[in-house]
Amino acid sequence: MNNPTKPKILAFIDCETTGLDPFLHDAWEIAVILRADGRDEEHVLRVEPDLTNADPEALRINRYHQRATAPGWVWDDRETAARRLHDLLDGAVLIGSNPAFDAEMVTHLLGRYHGNPRPWHYRTIDVVTLAVGSLYGRAAEHALRGNASWLVGVQHKVGWPWASYDVSRHLGIEPPAPEVGHQALPDARWVRDLWDAITVPDAAHAASDEELAAMADDALGRLRGGQRGEL
Repeated sequence: MNNPTKPKILAFIDCETTGLDPFLHDAWEIAVILRADGRDEEHVLRVEPDLTNADPEALRINRYHQRATAPGWVWDDRETAARRLHDLLDGAVLIGSNPAFDAEMVTHLLGRYHGNPRPWHYRTIDVVTLAVGSLYGRAAEHALRGNASWLVGVQHKVGWPWASYDVSRHLGIEPPAPEVGHQALPDARWVRDLWDAITVPDAAHAASDEELAAMADDALGRLRGGQRGEL
């Protein structure tokens, strides 16, 4: 079981794998961005996979052969990497784009070396699902103001099944560029940025009525040459 006394931290995660079946395929690059006390720490682990059952299409998409043979590429010791990953994720809340997949791949790696292969919090968070919920919530607010077309726009933009990159762009977060996409760390950073776009309100939304009034007063003062408080 997770340690109930350990403070909950966020773990933005992404895995590059040799395929989609955790029983046949391996995670070979795992990125974790840990957030605790407002600070982000980036970690990348590279574990040499068994290519016996590797899916050639998966290796093409994540450019396995190109990247793993590049100058400076170093594989981590498998057992050391697994134990380090276990420590990083112990008690953390996993956040990803389809984090259930990442969790399953990591589980199979950790299970070879640790008695508790799922040390993270039992509830993972899919940032794309969260983003779509945010968009539909905004659409509902617009509908209450008489602008039902916003809902139609959301339905058109996100599609079905939801296209993660389209959803991201609709919230103003540009996904990783093609030359860095399907690399674990850039993808984990994208998940983190999308999470922040959804969960961190701007100053206007977070402010109280009194704070909004003060902000408006300050803005009017600047417009009128510094004469604050006069309408």
